[in-house]
Amino acid sequence: MEANQIISIIEGGETQEVEFKQSFHSAREVSKAICSFANTFGGILLIGISDKKEILGIQSDIDTLQQQISAANQSVLPTPLISVEIHKVKDRTILVVIVQKSSDNSYHTFHGAIYVRVGSTTKRIDGQTHLEFLRNRQILSFDESYETTFSLDEIDIEKVKEYLTIRKQEKYLESHTLQDFLLSNKLASRNAEFKIKNPVILLFAKNTVQNFPQAEVKLVQFSGKEAVTILSHKLVQESLPHAIGQAIAFVEKHLTKNIEVTGSPKRTEHYEYPLNVIREAIVNAIAHRDYFSRDSVQIYIFDDRIEITNPGSLPNALPKEMFGTISVQRNPITYRFLRDMGYVEGLGTGIPRMKNAMRQAGLSDPEFKITESFFRIILHNAKGKKKPIESLKDLSERQKKALEYVRKHKSIKAQTYTELNKVSYATAVNDINEMMTFGYLKKVGAYRGAYYVLEGEE
Repeated sequence: MEANQIISIIEGGETQEVEFKQSFHSAREVSKAICSFANTFGGILLIGISDKKEILGIQSDIDTLQQQISAANQSVLPTPLISVEIHKVKDRTILVVIVQKSSDNSYHTFHGAIYVRVGSTTKRIDGQTHLEFLRNRQILSFDESYETTFSLDEIDIEKVKEYLTIRKQEKYLESHTLQDFLLSNKLASRNAEFKIKNPVILLFAKNTVQNFPQAEVKLVQFSGKEAVTILSHKLVQESLPHAIGQAIAFVEKHLTKNIEVTGSPKRTEHYEYPLNVIREAIVNAIAHRDYFSRDSVQIYIFDDRIEITNPGSLPNALPKEMFGTISVQRNPITYRFLRDMGYVEGLGTGIPRMKNAMRQAGLSDPEFKITESFFRIILHNAKGKKKPIESLKDLSERQKKALEYVRKHKSIKAQTYTELNKVSYATAVNDINEMMTFGYLKKVGAYRGAYYVLEGEE
């Protein structure tokens, strides 16, 4: 790390990925900071810097200080990956401790507690927050959990037969029991007792929502462009395959058909949205949602758009910049069965296919809103086409080039800007800051993980 980079970090102050320590006065506090960085996005601990961003330097023996940092790191279990650098900044010696982010399916503890970064502070997580952390890391998996109160008698054998027919195994149950089916498909286990996993209830139960009320799907058609006047609504309370079918049928029923008159005697009819896009969006919402959440999938139809919202953000294993290019399953067992039944294909091509279908229909790309708790896809019809950026008069040619890059690739990093325009890192940062001032770009994340997207998008 270069001195000018360190100065830039110091000037930016403490953030989710940066913390200052005036000195190594408490091994416990350093351990907590390292633990929190590893559990969040990784980060940098600068020793010899005051909370007021003053470069004070360190007075302790360097070798002793490095040993103390190593001991503090080893107090965190499992031990995070760190590197320690010694730097001279404005004639003062400081230590830079770079902490790597842990893998998405693991976590670190200090004295048995989990610490994370919230803003610029280190916080211990307990109770419900603790559970949510484990769920987000997919350490606690809904698909792998058991519903101990659910029995074989509550399984709808006809739904199992439907699945077996699709798989061309119609005669399976003539020579095997229902227990055999569940065990062979890793839907149950038999140790001291026979236990059934949650996906069985989602896929094959006689009454899915009796056990999991959150599995219901809410469908509403509104008059106009606001969620005020309801024209039609339905609450689907079925197993997932049947819920998908009913949800698609409801939306299709309430879509407008456009009639195209050509020179041929036969007129052409087509829906205001491509039906394959509707289907893909609904299947994704039901298959990839967070079933630990008590909220349901919501499908709202407006005059100018359709909004499909499901609980759960992107899985931690799927960075935002990779969204739409690879397939990552939050519910792998449930997903596997839906794939076997032909609802999903699992190749990571769904989003590109949706975009292509919308473009071929003369419509704008699907719009995605991703928060910490929810995922929403918005499909705009011809009435709701998004306007392009109105004016580029305030931008330089470099900035216009970068803006076109963002529109094509959805985001840009400062380093990418330098390579794209062959300018220095400092120039790239200045240009990007201007673009944010003009209202073209918005910053997402901090320090190393920071990237920039179009204003108004996530």
